[in-house]
Amino acid sequence: MSTKTSSPFTWRPLGLEDISKIADWFWDFEDVALFDRGLPVPVNIDAMRESWRSSLDHAQTPRAFWFIAEDANETPAGIAGLEAVNYIHGDAIVPAFVAEPFRKKGLATAMSVALIELAFQQLRLHRLTTYYRDGNTATLNALQTIGFTEEGRFREGWFVGGTRRDVVIVGLLASEWAGRRDRVLAKLPETCRAICCLQGGNAARA
Repeated sequence: MSTKTSSPFTWRPLGLEDISKIADWFWDFEDVALFDRGLPVPVNIDAMRESWRSSLDHAQTPRAFWFIAEDANETPAGIAGLEAVNYIHGDAIVPAFVAEPFRKKGLATAMSVALIELAFQQLRLHRLTTYYRDGNTATLNALQTIGFTEEGRFREGWFVGGTRRDVVIVGLLASEWAGRRDRVLAKLPETCRAICCLQGGNAARA
């Protein structure tokens, strides 16, 4: 089945039944390690599904919201979520991963924007945090476009490809997003704009 990256992406809540569809991403450990320092080495599909269960199981007060982006052929293109949601302090962590064939198309930015909208408009959170590997210029540029600001580093805390890199910590406040929102949305590629309509976000944990 061919991948049509020129067609609009769709966006919906991620379920345990989707883990088998994205499992191949995690077998390429060297690639995943470039973007996520916390993923364990996968053992098998059942272990992988179990590791996701706490984030995807429904709860009366959910601590996580995960979504999957698919192309017109329903091929998984990326996943992103809100993790460690704290309703008292009003914050959460925003991880995202885009499959290799779909990178550099604005998808990571679009997924992040959809989650920012969910966090600030629907969940009424106050701030968001994410992390990236020092030297990952694509992620740096995307985060700066959205409005994230560097807040600190874990020095030499990311080991990949035989090299130690800093873990860069960045944050975004709701007030900062309000001032940049329209400009960021206007720059998104047409193929990614359906994601930011939050068709999946409105259904999250319904």
